[in-house]
Amino acid sequence: MNSTATRQGSGSTLIGVWALFLGFAFLQVGNGLHRILLPIRAESEGFSAGAMGVVMAFHFAGYLAGAKVITRALNSVGHIRVFAALASLASTAVLLNAVLVLPVAWSLIYFVGGICNAGVFVVLESWLNDRATNETRGRILGVYMMIMMGGTAGGQLLVNVAPVDGFKLFVLSSVLISMAVIPVTLSAGMAAPLPSTESMSVRELYQTIPSAAVGIVFCSFVQSASTSMAAVFGTTAGLSTQRIALFTSAAVIGAVLLQMPLGHLSDRYPRRAVILVVASIALGLALVGALIPPSSLLLIPLNLAFGAFVFPLYGQFVALANDWVAPQKRVAAASALILASSTGAVAAPMTLGITIEVFGPAGYYLSLAAVLGALVFYLSYRSQVREAVPLEKQSAFQPILARSGAIAHSVGQWVRHPLSEWNRQAPRPDEVE
Repeated sequence: MNSTATRQGSGSTLIGVWALFLGFAFLQVGNGLHRILLPIRAESEGFSAGAMGVVMAFHFAGYLAGAKVITRALNSVGHIRVFAALASLASTAVLLNAVLVLPVAWSLIYFVGGICNAGVFVVLESWLNDRATNETRGRILGVYMMIMMGGTAGGQLLVNVAPVDGFKLFVLSSVLISMAVIPVTLSAGMAAPLPSTESMSVRELYQTIPSAAVGIVFCSFVQSASTSMAAVFGTTAGLSTQRIALFTSAAVIGAVLLQMPLGHLSDRYPRRAVILVVASIALGLALVGALIPPSSLLLIPLNLAFGAFVFPLYGQFVALANDWVAPQKRVAAASALILASSTGAVAAPMTLGITIEVFGPAGYYLSLAAVLGALVFYLSYRSQVREAVPLEKQSAFQPILARSGAIAHSVGQWVRHPLSEWNRQAPRPDEVE
């Protein structure tokens, strides 16, 4: 297939899934607004940083629970009904947070919201993965990741359009999430196949490639903290709502800046060495962040740079795992990676909530530096006791984020570099079966 035909095929596929992308965009903007709104509103209500850490931890626990139970619902009533029900329930949960302003209530409601969001992601990504082909998967994945990060950043900036002490922002978030139902339910013609039920235990993953298993926990801890507790850091430091929105969205924007350049490096050089360098730079940025006064504007570009180095780590650890896992077991390994990732994600908010209460705003970056320091130390140790995979046997990097689901983890069917689909060349001899 020539490049022109490939681009035409990619374009027609994207047109065919526009409704799914539109629904996903509404969902991410609504979720982005809700995620930054809760900590800012909590500060005005007198909630402690530790209490908000628990609230955020319950949300990530909901993600883990939702990913495990959603398949049963899909078997019972199908994708469209599950999507509509979960999006409606998530929208209702946002409104309940505006009415029941208590840490315990928020924890339980946000747990339910996490279940709903995880289920919605499973449904959306099942459809997208079913519509994608080997020729179009790279472009679809690229658009998917841009919507994920762009929608989140855009939603966080919407916190400036109304006072946080009222109902308007909660209503806006609820409306955006509800609107995700419209394009999906009106356009989805045929149901997608059920997500894969293949699995691999975290223990088996660790026995196969310890660096990836441990690394995915540590990097997910840092990513989860950056997305869930950055606003808590801002409120504890006494920053304005506008400054908090800029600070939190900077890391999300930074997340897309170096995904592909660092991915290229990890494909061309020993991957574990590249990961070690990237983690070391992120560690240095975290230490600098702990030294800069929280009121300084320098924290905004620093947090952008921090996100640029931290968020690509997840995709690099997935690629590292695929370097060692047999091709036929990569889909199963993806489930173990998500489980390990969720463990780090749940632990992060509670840990940072405690450290921010004890050390003040500086506890935010100090905690991130401690975890990154442990990651750098462990990777350095592993590089001494186990040789790296030869460059020619390394799998291709994919620009995916923590808790990405079916389309991003379809490594069993698609292990080529995603950008190869944009400028496809003639197949290399080693690619011909």
